[in-house]
Amino acid sequence: MEDEYLQKLQPFLDKNNGNLSAAIRDAIEIADAALQGHESVEDALEYFTQDSTKYPEIRNGLIESGECILISQLSFRWLIENTDGILLDDELVSEIFNPYQIKSVSGLLEYFNTRSRNMGWDVNAYLSTWEDNTEVIVVENGDPSLRAYLAELISIFLGRYLNFDVSFVHRKSNSIRIFLKEYRSNMDVPPGVRKNFGTLDYTFKEIKSKPDFWTSLIERYRLQRYQRVNINKDIFETFISGGIPDVISFFETSAGKPIQEIPLYELFAICKRLVSITQLANDVERSVEKEKVILKIRHQFSEETAIAKLVEFFSKLFQTAGYETEVRTLSNLIIIEFKDAC
Repeated sequence: MEDEYLQKLQPFLDKNNGNLSAAIRDAIEIADAALQGHESVEDALEYFTQDSTKYPEIRNGLIESGECILISQLSFRWLIENTDGILLDDELVSEIFNPYQIKSVSGLLEYFNTRSRNMGWDVNAYLSTWEDNTEVIVVENGDPSLRAYLAELISIFLGRYLNFDVSFVHRKSNSIRIFLKEYRSNMDVPPGVRKNFGTLDYTFKEIKSKPDFWTSLIERYRLQRYQRVNINKDIFETFISGGIPDVISFFETSAGKPIQEIPLYELFAICKRLVSITQLANDVERSVEKEKVILKIRHQFSEETAIAKLVEFFSKLFQTAGYETEVRTLSNLIIIEFKDAC
C-alpha cells in the first residue's frame, strides 16, 4: 500500500494502537456508511470531497440557523409560476447579491456561480456577445422555475445597481438569454426589466391596495361575461349630453407624437387597445380589399342611436388624424373604408 493511503489510514491506526487490520475494518465501516444514498463510489467521493459543489455543510448550516428552509420542487414551482409577472422586492435581491460588494457584471456573475455551486442550485450564468455586439447574459441549466427566479434577480440587480436595462429576454427549454443595454436607473427598476419580468406588478399592487373594490369589479365582469363599458367620467358625461368625446390625447400619449404624425397601422393598434380597455366594441379587425384598407369594428349594440354615436366617434377620430373614410353599418358590424390606396 502506498504511503498516500497509509497516511489516510493514520487516524484509524492511532485509534486501534497501530493494528492495521482493525484500522481497515473501521475504514470499511465508514465507507459503507458514506455509500448509503449514493449510486456509486464516484458519486460518494464527489459528494464528500472538500471542494465538492454538493458538499452539504453550507446548506445544512443555513437550515440549522433558520435562515433557510427545505421546500419541495413542486411547491417551489407553484410559488414561482403563480407569482409570475410580479417583481421581486429589493430586499430579496440584496439578500442574494450584496450591492456593496458587487460593482461589475463580471463580479455579479462570478458571485452568482459561486453561490449556485455552494447552494446546489445547478444553475450557471455567463456573459456572451450577440451578433450586433449586444451583451447577453445566459442563465442555463437547473430547475426551470428556479432558473426563471434567478434570472429575474440578476436583471433587477443589473437595473438597480449596475446601470443596465433589459431590452429583450429569450426563454428556451434549458436557458434564458437576457439582452442588455446601458441605462442610468438612479436605483429605480428600469422599464425594460419591468416589461420583461413585471407586467403584472402594478396591477397586483393596486389590487392589494383596494381589494374590496377590485374583487367586486372582477366578479361583476366575470358574471356579466365582460359585457360592461369602462370609460372615464368626462367621456361618459359627453356621451349622455349628446356630444362625441375627444380621445385624441389617449392616442397621442400612446404613440408619443401628434395624432397627425401617427401612421395608420399604429392608429389601428392603439384603436384595438382602446376598444379592449373600454369594451366599447368587441373587436377591431384590419384587412385589405382591392388595395383599400378596411377596418371592421364588431359590437353588440342594438339601439340605432348608440350605433350612430359609435360610428361618429370613430369617424371623428380618423378625420382628426387626417384620413378620409367611408363608413357603412351592417347588423353588429361597422365597416370603415379608407379612401387612400395602400
